[in-house]
Amino acid sequence: MTVRMSLTTKNTIVLLIMVFIVSVVISAFLIRAAEQDLIERQKVTQVKNQGRLQLLEEVIRSRVVVWIDLANQSRVIENGDYDRDALLATLTNAKDYLALNIQLEEVWLFDQQNNAPSGVRGAAINTLVETTRESLDSRAMILCEDVCFHYLATPVMANESQVPVVVVSTSLRELLSLFYRTTEAFRVAMVQTQSSPLRFKLSSRLTDENTNLLNRILATLPPETTEGMLVEHGQQVSVDDQVFMVSLIPFRHLVGDHPYVLVVRDISDAMDQKYQYELGVMVSAAILFFVFVFLLNLYLRPYRERLLAISQRLPLLSERKFHAFHKSTLNSPKPKWFHLPDELDVVEAASTRLAKELEEVDSKMATTTARLEKMAMFDVLTGLPNRNMLTFHIEKELADSSSSESRLVALLFMDLDDFKKVNDSFGHDMGDKLLKAAAVRISRSIKDIDIASRFGGDEFVVLLREITSRSQVENIANRIVNVFNQPLEIGEHRFYLSISIGVAISRHSRATHIEMLRHADIAMYEAKAKKGAGYSIYDSTMNQKVMKKVELEAEARIALREHQFSLALQPQVDIKTHKLVGFEALLRWYHPQKGAISPGDFIPALENTAFMLELDYWVLNKSARFIKKFNERGLFDMKVAINLSAEQFLDPNLPELLKEQIIKNGIAPSQVCLELTETVLVSDVERATAVMKNVREMGCLLAIDDFGTGYSSLSYLKSLPADYIKIDQSFIASMIESENDRNIVQSTISMVRKLGLQVVAEGIETSTQLSLLSDYQCHIGQGYYLSRPIPEADIWRALDDKLVDGKWQLPNT
Repeated sequence: MTVRMSLTTKNTIVLLIMVFIVSVVISAFLIRAAEQDLIERQKVTQVKNQGRLQLLEEVIRSRVVVWIDLANQSRVIENGDYDRDALLATLTNAKDYLALNIQLEEVWLFDQQNNAPSGVRGAAINTLVETTRESLDSRAMILCEDVCFHYLATPVMANESQVPVVVVSTSLRELLSLFYRTTEAFRVAMVQTQSSPLRFKLSSRLTDENTNLLNRILATLPPETTEGMLVEHGQQVSVDDQVFMVSLIPFRHLVGDHPYVLVVRDISDAMDQKYQYELGVMVSAAILFFVFVFLLNLYLRPYRERLLAISQRLPLLSERKFHAFHKSTLNSPKPKWFHLPDELDVVEAASTRLAKELEEVDSKMATTTARLEKMAMFDVLTGLPNRNMLTFHIEKELADSSSSESRLVALLFMDLDDFKKVNDSFGHDMGDKLLKAAAVRISRSIKDIDIASRFGGDEFVVLLREITSRSQVENIANRIVNVFNQPLEIGEHRFYLSISIGVAISRHSRATHIEMLRHADIAMYEAKAKKGAGYSIYDSTMNQKVMKKVELEAEARIALREHQFSLALQPQVDIKTHKLVGFEALLRWYHPQKGAISPGDFIPALENTAFMLELDYWVLNKSARFIKKFNERGLFDMKVAINLSAEQFLDPNLPELLKEQIIKNGIAPSQVCLELTETVLVSDVERATAVMKNVREMGCLLAIDDFGTGYSSLSYLKSLPADYIKIDQSFIASMIESENDRNIVQSTISMVRKLGLQVVAEGIETSTQLSLLSDYQCHIGQGYYLSRPIPEADIWRALDDKLVDGKWQLPNT
């Protein structure tokens, strides 16, 4: 994986982004604070200007009031009383003087009859006069048309009931001039509000230049600007590269048209200072940012170089380039000044240690891998090639056979007969020694170019090379069979083990190693079925047998699910008294298309399959239900013999399931008799004995079936906890014609009786056989002469016909 961006670079970018954001935020805050400070200062200035305007208006107003009072008082002193004409003459004579000093425009005297001079705005002035008379205090107002005028009404002391009022009209030039000088404004003027596009109308006598300038300034006000905003803090506008602050100051204590004083201040210098401040803030922030970038890069650069070096070195470990790793470690950058160890030092030290350990592990793994490769291709016990090596050579041999039409590929699949007995009887150590000896014999029986391998367990496979005829294969197979006719000597022990060989031969390269092994395996089981040492060569009919077996198993599963299986019960009769003592449960299969299928066909095919165990327990459960039905009919001493396969007998769940059926059906354990063949018993004598004792402790009965046909029965008969011994029907069938068989039957019955066991004779087909068995004191008989197996559907009718007073009616009785 290539590093596109180092971790320190990523962290640096993140930190720089954070610092940049902080710098922008602080700069924005400072700029915003400067703008807010400008607004606050404008508000303060606006408040001060309002105070100045009010103060100036009060001063001018007081001056006029004082002058009128003095004029009136002088007339009173001269005449001794209020003299209207004299006062009016005084006001008229002083008009020019007042026009010059206080910008007097007009002066009127309202006498008792309210006779106003002509040309006066009657209604507004009359209202002002009335207000003044009522309050006996001076009142002022401003009236505007094209120009605004200030009207001041002052009451005159007189003896009349109606107070005379002097009204003086003055222009606002003096007020604006004084205000202009005290505020140092750029321009001031009176304005009125209007609804035209230009919302403010100038109401002062101005030069054309000032009028045009102020109108341009007013026109630049934003549309959203309101009177309240202009009164409170003003509005900033720009005209001809100059920045102005435009504000309005109202006359708060006057009545009339309520005009405003327009104040325009030139704030260009202040704005330049503000811009310089903002620029200084941004430049300072930028300088600080770049200084931080420089210092951060200076600080992180060594770490970035070290991290980059580590990231470049560590992949060398996964590539097993340890020398390059150590070399790059020596050339890696080191701290140049005082340095305290940190996490990178820990990582570097750990990676160096890891490199050394990985180098050691890699060296050990190389050695171990070589050993494992040998173990993977050769059998540890015998030293022969194992299945993996065999597969490789078979595929190679098949590929090489395509170059020659006469060249054959041959496999010998071998299995040691009865090896399990030796393993169970003498232990696995002895079994391993036996396998080694067998491997030596097989290897010596073949050519040096042939490959002998251990396939697994007690199975061996030989790949024959440079084979051109079938006879060559048969000669080698016979040689191996003959070699194993000689006993194998292991220490003080001598073992006679035969061998079964399956042969598979192929002439074309299209065959696969899987097919070759499968064919040889099928042929081996065919040879083993012959019950003796030998070999079989695979042909297609064997495959058909296997397919038939698979098909039969599938049909049997369906048969069990669809209730095609049933039981047939064959009576077992006391030979002396003819009393019915029980039945043997025999499995039957009626196929809806094929009809009745013989047990001799399907039971051997189903042996050693997982389904056989399921079918065995079905027979057990069905038999238990029949015993229950016998009890319900009052046949409480009736037992049922049930045949067990090797898998079922050695199944660890058998005792528990048997107990479950006994309890479930409410039957006596002594009514259940389990029949075992000698083959089942000798396959694992110790385990078989333990299971038999467990079953006997439950109260169930045990019978050894087909006695005398298998192994040396007398050697283990005393140790087995059996109740019945069943003599095989092959002896019963020939004992009339064969004296030897008669002697065997008689001696077997005598021996079994002396052991305290009962004898059951199978296959009784004639009255002569029954009579002879009675003479030999055989206990129980079973066979076609007594009764054929009775289908479960007919059992109750048969009992009604044949069972009289507990005795089974024999033919001709």
